[in-house]
This record gives sequence, C-alpha cells and structure tokens, in this order.
Amino acid sequence: MYPYVYANHPFDVAGWDGYHYPYIFSIFNFEPITGRIHMPPPIHQTFENANFVICSFVPRLYDYHPEAIPAPYHHSNIDSDELLYYVDGDFMSRNNIEKGQITLHPGGLPHGPHPGAIERSIGKKETGELAVMIDPFAPVMITEEAVKIQVEDYYKSWLEENEK
Repeated sequence: MYPYVYANHPFDVAGWDGYHYPYIFSIFNFEPITGRIHMPPPIHQTFENANFVICSFVPRLYDYHPEAIPAPYHHSNIDSDELLYYVDGDFMSRNNIEKGQITLHPGGLPHGPHPGAIERSIGKKETGELAVMIDPFAPVMITEEAVKIQVEDYYKSWLEENEK
C-alpha cells in the first residue's frame, strides 16, 4: 500500500468529480459482532449503498452458548445474489473450497453448509477464514470468461457422497 496524504481535505472543493477515493478500510481492521448463538450474515456487513452491500468474513470467535452450532444455517437471499470470494484460511462451512475461488449463489437459491460442516463445527472455538462477499441487488450477469473457469459440479457439493 502506498498512502498519499493531502494537504487539505479532498472534499473541501467545488465541483468534485474525481474517481480518487480518499478513504480506505483494511479488512484486517474489521471486527464482526459475535454472540452466544449464530448471528445472521448482516453482522459481517462492511459497506452499503443503494445497489449492493459488501460483507467481510474475518477470524472471529464462534458462538459461545454451550449448545450452539457454529456452522451457519441454510438460507436464501431473496433480495440479492451472493458472490463470495475466498481469500484465505479454513472455510468451515464449505467442502473443497480453496483460496482464490469465487462462488455465486443466485437470489432465492437455498444454500448453507456442505454435508459434514455442521458436525465439524461442533466444539470449535473460532474461525480462521478470510473472505469478502458482495450482495448485488440486481442479478449478476455471467461472462464467457467466468463460464470458462466454472467448477462444473459445484452445484452437487451439497449432496451426500452416496447421492452424487
């Protein structure tokens, strides 16, 4: 990172029409809300505007109620698609996800932890994942380049091994 410090506040001008944003926020400075039981995804929300939200999944303590299940519950995003970029760490709720991968769950499509993830999460104290999620409020358009890198059987990853 190469910071640049202005002598004056960049918004203190008439007719600002630039693409240079004077503020930054490191994902390493984000601290999510934690709770005794699993908190809903908005606790990870970092930014919001009229067209999308950005959520940051960072290392955090898991739910600390003695009977809590740390794995997220199955859900459907009815207002948005869900793009998740897996940056680094152990993605507890997913099987066979590697850093650098991106998943897309279209709006309304039920999804949640992969088979075995709930059981693996029991007794765990914290997560070490680092991921960024974008929830756009308009459907995502898939490019030909994206189709070329698609993991063909990803949709089958919620099936038990004997069902595939």
